[in-house]
Amino acid sequence: MSTALDTRVARPLTGELLYRFDGHFSEIVPIGPVADGFRLDGHFGGTITAGELTGARLTGVDYFRIDHSGIGIVRGHEIVTDGDRTVAVELRGILRPPVGIVAPLPADIVRPGFAWPSEPYTIHVSASFETAAPDLVHLNRTVVAHTGTVDFTGGALHVEAYVIA
Repeated sequence: MSTALDTRVARPLTGELLYRFDGHFSEIVPIGPVADGFRLDGHFGGTITAGELTGARLTGVDYFRIDHSGIGIVRGHEIVTDGDRTVAVELRGILRPPVGIVAPLPADIVRPGFAWPSEPYTIHVSASFETAAPDLVHLNRTVVAHTGTVDFTGGALHVEAYVIA
């Protein structure tokens, strides 16, 4: 049974924009019901469109778990490649259902004929980096807040990453 959630809207982020990313899920793999929700893995790729790494390719896997309240928990691993420079990204955060939409619960997701809401979910995560590229080592001491959207129906992913530490 679905439930309405407290759908607080996040404050706009301030600070230095490290990058903006636009991508697309190439595959969303349903792992299925797990003890604390429903798990699915989203494989994606795209291009960094603004900031220090403009033009770089970003690929990764986001591990989503929709919990029994309808909130998504996300962990992810990404790789940014720009010529001979490579940056590993590790992230953790939450995924909120669209405002005004009754959030699907794990029991809803497993029902035959289930369809994700057509409106995008909002993603809020923190991310850290690891690189050996000499001109990017400052990222090894940087934490960013990602905010953006995940569209499970159309597969689009949009993220803005702001330096917070």
